[in-house]
Amino acid sequence: MDRWWQGAADLVLGACCPLCEAPGGRVCRRCAASLPPEPVHVAAGDLEVVAAGVHAGPRRDAVLAWKLRAASGLDPLLAHHLAAAVLTLVGDAEAVTLVPVPSTRRSRRERGRDLVADLAVAAARDLTGIGLHGSARRCLRLVRQTADQHALGREERALNLARSMRATALPTGPVVVVDDIVTTGSTVREAVRALASRGDVEVLGAAALVVAEQGGPAVAGHPVDGLRSR
Repeated sequence: MDRWWQGAADLVLGACCPLCEAPGGRVCRRCAASLPPEPVHVAAGDLEVVAAGVHAGPRRDAVLAWKLRAASGLDPLLAHHLAAAVLTLVGDAEAVTLVPVPSTRRSRRERGRDLVADLAVAAARDLTGIGLHGSARRCLRLVRQTADQHALGREERALNLARSMRATALPTGPVVVVDDIVTTGSTVREAVRALASRGDVEVLGAAALVVAEQGGPAVAGHPVDGLRSR
C-alpha cells in the first residue's frame, strides 16, 4: 500500500529526488555525488563481508528512506552501491550469482515488494553492464518464524536465526550473498550455512549496502567484529 500511495502521490504532485526533493523521480546528481560507495571490509567469523559504506549520516538517511518510505527512486543509486561492494569480492571471477537473504512475508506485505531481492537483480544488471556476467537468484527461504532482530544483541541474534533458512536450489559458479544492512553478520552467516548444507557451493563472501556504525545508534545491536575501511 505504501508503494502504491507513493506512486499515486508522484502522479499528482510530481516525482522528486527522495533525498532533497529536487524535481525528478530519481536521486539528483548532487545527492548522488555526495554519496559515493565507500567499501568497508568486515570480518564476520570466517566469512568476508563487504558493505558499500557505514550506516551513518546521509547514507543512513538514504537507506532508511528506501526501506521505510518506499522511496523506489533510490533503487538505481543503491544498486550501484551494492554492485561496488560485490566487485571487491569477485577477484578474477568472470561471473557471479547474487543470492539475496530471504525477506519475511510481513516485510514484503508492508513494503509492497521484496526489497533485497529487487536490489540484487538491479545490482546484477549493473555488474553485467561493466563486463562481469552478473545474475541474481532467489535460492533461500525462511522455514520458521524469527523474532524481531532490532532489540537483540550478538548472541541473541545468532540463536534467533540459527537454522531459520533453507536452500531451495544451489547456484553454480561463484556466489555472493547479499543483504541491505549488516549488524552482527548473523543473517548472512545463516544464509551461507543454508546454501552449504545443500551441497558444494563457492561462496566468495557477502555484500551489503551498509554496516552498522561502530559504537553508534544507527542499527540496534552490536556491530560486526573487525570493522575496517580499505
